[in-house]
Amino acid sequence: MFSLSKLFASKDCTRIKAIKMLPQAYAEIVGDAGQCKIKRLRPSIGVFELHFSSDSGVSHVCHMTVCITGVDLVFAANNRNVLVSPPLTPAKLRPVFAIALADSEIALR
Repeated sequence: MFSLSKLFASKDCTRIKAIKMLPQAYAEIVGDAGQCKIKRLRPSIGVFELHFSSDSGVSHVCHMTVCITGVDLVFAANNRNVLVSPPLTPAKLRPVFAIALADSEIALR
């Protein structure tokens, strides 16, 4: 029997790698000024939460989704979306954090 999971396995792997790269990319962007964690990851449908905290004690939770369109990834949050092309770097992921923190008190430096 043919399995669709084998057909889309590489795309799921790319999506999961991109999601798991977000905390490290955030740390590279802001340094010691804040922290980002992934919670409630549901990789099969590309849904997760990003939990942000700043050094001043302010925290923010953002519900996000990610999907793959061909080679590119589309991250969506707060009625906004951003297209990110590989290779994924902290600089390319910066707009993802911009939309995730759009309605929060935490400023992206």
